[in-house]
Amino acid sequence: MTKVLLLGATGYVGKRLVDTLVRSGQYKVYGIARSEAKAKALALAEVTPIICADPVNDPVSYMEAVRNKHIDVIVDIAGANQESAKFLSQAKKIGQERLNSYAAAGITGPKLGFVYCSGTWVHGSSNQSVNDLHIAGPNAATPPRALVAWRVGLENAILGSADVLDVAVVRPALIYGRENTIWTPFVLPLLQAARSGSSETVNIPLQADARPALIHVDDVATGFQKVIEKLPLINGGSVYPVFDLLTSQESMSEIFSAMASVWDFKGDCRLIGPGDDLFAEAMSTSMRGSSSRAKQLLGWEPTRTNGYVADMDVYAAAFASQH
Repeated sequence: MTKVLLLGATGYVGKRLVDTLVRSGQYKVYGIARSEAKAKALALAEVTPIICADPVNDPVSYMEAVRNKHIDVIVDIAGANQESAKFLSQAKKIGQERLNSYAAAGITGPKLGFVYCSGTWVHGSSNQSVNDLHIAGPNAATPPRALVAWRVGLENAILGSADVLDVAVVRPALIYGRENTIWTPFVLPLLQAARSGSSETVNIPLQADARPALIHVDDVATGFQKVIEKLPLINGGSVYPVFDLLTSQESMSEIFSAMASVWDFKGDCRLIGPGDDLFAEAMSTSMRGSSSRAKQLLGWEPTRTNGYVADMDVYAAAFASQH
């Protein structure tokens, strides 16, 4: 049974990935918990918790678990931004220790795996077709969004660690579904206005003509599962271990029109552009992408393929139930 350690196990994507891995019965799942309460939540989900209050700056406790429990794969979905470089550094250290121990015993053993959650925003914003084989970076035809420009360097550092680790970079598109966490700053004002019966204008700092690539959070989880499952095979051949995950491209204006309609908002929902808000600028990223490699090479089969707008009654109700 493959042993997987999730950094970010209690987060938006992490909870879905936990469910997917545990339900498959093929993995023993460990998760970092910053508190006793989160440790109990992981235990209830049949995950072995490893308590670490500050995994970025104090990785000793969970890295000892990687050694002692002989973890096979570390998955970084923690959303630690540039600090994820510290996770990679620790993984490389243990990966090298493991290879050295194999060499001392005169055997060839498996590498420690390291899977990182990046995102399709590194492709920048464009209506030109791109896929995961297109090189991302400041010299690309469309440079990365400013908010995530640093990710390119981290992705390259991960790919450059393949001599010590089995590596993969997974790039989900803009995620929706369930808690709709990433959408909250933009969607909550609309919900509150609808509930109050207001007929005034709600200004949303997003680009009206943006057409983001989208993916449901459940399909992100199964994408990561497939990467974990195929990680040694990916790294054992000539496969470029970077995978874009997306299932649709939809109009931002249509998304908010559908949401306003579901909530019976009487006013005007106006998308006014992101201004100097880098997060809103990234949310407004247009992308014509493809997940054909993930489907062909990993056997990934997304199931939430209707899109965001088509089932907005379900997604809007799910969001409203939490606020």
